[in-house]
Amino acid sequence: MRKELFKLSVLIVFLIIGIILVSDSPVLKQPRNKHSENISRDLKLTGSLQSAHVIQESFIEVIEKVKPAVVSITTVYTYEVEIPELYFGDPFEEFFREFFDFPQRRYQPRQRFRQYKAEGGGSGVIISPDGYILTNEHVIKNATEIKVIVNVDGKEKEYKGKVIGKDPRTDIAVIKIPAKNLPYAKLGDSDKVRIGEWVVAIGSPFGLEQTVTVGIVSALRQRVRVEGREYREFIQTDAAINRGNSGGPLCNLQGEVIGINTAIYAPTGVFSGIGFAIPINQAKQILDTLIEKGKVSRGWLGVEIVAVDEAIAKQFGLEKKQGVLVNRVLKDTPAEKAGLQRGDIIIAVKFRGKTVEVNTPTELQDVIFSLQPKEKVELKIFRDGKEQNLQVVLGELPEEPKKVADVTKEEEKVKTYKWLGHNFVNLTQQLKEKLDVDEDIEGVVVEKIDYNDKDFEDLGLMELDVIISVNRNKTSNVDEFKKVVKSVNLKDGVVFDIIRNGRQMYISYIKQ
Repeated sequence: MRKELFKLSVLIVFLIIGIILVSDSPVLKQPRNKHSENISRDLKLTGSLQSAHVIQESFIEVIEKVKPAVVSITTVYTYEVEIPELYFGDPFEEFFREFFDFPQRRYQPRQRFRQYKAEGGGSGVIISPDGYILTNEHVIKNATEIKVIVNVDGKEKEYKGKVIGKDPRTDIAVIKIPAKNLPYAKLGDSDKVRIGEWVVAIGSPFGLEQTVTVGIVSALRQRVRVEGREYREFIQTDAAINRGNSGGPLCNLQGEVIGINTAIYAPTGVFSGIGFAIPINQAKQILDTLIEKGKVSRGWLGVEIVAVDEAIAKQFGLEKKQGVLVNRVLKDTPAEKAGLQRGDIIIAVKFRGKTVEVNTPTELQDVIFSLQPKEKVELKIFRDGKEQNLQVVLGELPEEPKKVADVTKEEEKVKTYKWLGHNFVNLTQQLKEKLDVDEDIEGVVVEKIDYNDKDFEDLGLMELDVIISVNRNKTSNVDEFKKVVKSVNLKDGVVFDIIRNGRQMYISYIKQ
C-alpha cells in the first residue's frame, strides 16, 4: 500500500514539472508584437459590441420577414383641359347681331376638351395571401388606374389593383390584386407601442422600391392636422419617411405591423426627422367593414361643439366645469330635428343601456362616431339653468365638411366705441351685406384692434367679428354693448357670442 502511494506521488511530481516546462516553451510563448496586440484589441471590441450585433440581427430578421409583403403602388389620374377652337370671325358680327337682330352665323366655336394623365405613387402592405392590401386613402384617392408591383424572391410582377374600400377620416384604404398564395404581414397591437422602442419603416420613397429605414418611436401624438383634416393618436417616429412611403408598414422588432406610414413634417419638402403613422389598431377596427361594405358608416349629430372652460361654466350657470357647449346646430340635421339648440351644454349620452359622461369635444365625437346611423340615443343637456333629456335619431357622418365662404373686409368708417384696445361699431345694413350676415341679426362689429393700446387685452376676438351677446346679454347696438361690458369682470370670465366668417361661435376669456 505504501509502495503504491509512493509511486502515485512521484507520478504527480513529474506531471507538474512537465506542465511547467511545456508552458515555458518558446513555441507556445509568442513574443509580444504589434500584430498580436491588434488581434487582442479586436477580440475585446467584438465582445463589447455583442448587444449591437443582436439588434442588427433583429433588424435583418424583421426585414426578411416583412419586406416580401410590401408593395409599390402607382396611380394614374385622368383630368380634362378645355381647348378653345379657332375660327374665322367677323369683328362686327357681335355688334350687328346684338343691335340689329342679325341671325347667328351657322358655324360657332365648339367646346373641346383634351384628356391628360398624371401619375402618383405610394406603398402598401399585403395583409392576406389572397391579395388584400392595406394602404392610405390619399394614395389611391381619385385614381382612375392602380398598378401594384409585388417583389418576391427578387422577381417583380405587376398587377392591376381594385379599390375595395376606403375611409378618408382615418386615411385607410383596402385594395385587392388577382393573386393567390402571396406573402403577407402580421398585424400587431399598436396599443402596446412604447416611446423609445425600435421601429422599421418599409416603402417606396421617390419610387425607390423596397427601401428600409430604421428609427425609434419618438412620441405618441393625440392630434395631428394634415391638409385641413384632423387625425388622432398618430405614432411619431424618426425613421425616415418620404414621399412614396405613404401606405407602407411601420414594424416592431417582432416583425409585426404596428402602423401605416402616412405623413411627414417637412418644411423643406423632404424628411426632417418627424414622420407619422396611423396606429394599426385603428385600421383593424374598420378592416372587415371596408372589405364587406366599401366604406365606414358613423353616427352624426350635426353640431359644432367647443369645450366648457371656467368662464363658460360660470356664465351659463353650471356648478362645475363639465360637458361640451353647442356652438352651432347645422340645418336639416338630426340635432335640429331633435330640438337641440345653440347654447345647450351636452353633459352625457345614453345608448344601448349605458350612460357615458362627456367633458371634451373629443369624448362626445368618439361616442357618436362609434354608433351607427339611425341609432337612437338620449342626450342629457343643460339649458336655462336646468337639466333635461332629448331623444335623437343619429344620421350618417358626411365624408367632407362644409366649406365656409370668404368674407370681404369692411372698410367703411363709422363712429366707434373703444374698449380694451378694440374698436366696436354698429352692424349696419352695408356691413351685413359685406359680411354676409342674415338680415335679422343685430349686433356690433369689431372694426379694429389696437395691439399697442395700454389697456389692450387679448380677448380672442378678431377684426370683423360680429358680437351678438356678451355673457348671454344681447348687444344689438353699441349703446347696449357699452352697458353690458361695464359690468364685465375679466377675472370672473367673459363669453362672447359672435359670428366669424359666416359661422356663429362662442369665444371665452378669463384673466388669470
